[in-house]
Amino acid sequence: MPTDADAVRAYADLLRRDAETYFDDVEQYFRCQDEERREVFEQARAVSEDYAQIFEILWSES
Repeated sequence: MPTDADAVRAYADLLRRDAETYFDDVEQYFRCQDEERREVFEQARAVSEDYAQIFEILWSES
């Protein structure tokens, strides 16, 4: 990133586009991470329920 005022003015459009692209990409990345987190959470919940059923079977046989 340029720090000289003249360079900032000269490249303002490019800097703005680069920043907007960066923030759009970051937002897309976080949305992807959120979706993956939800999917893994649901998988963990399903495995936890299956695991609990194993204990229910074992306790009912005792």
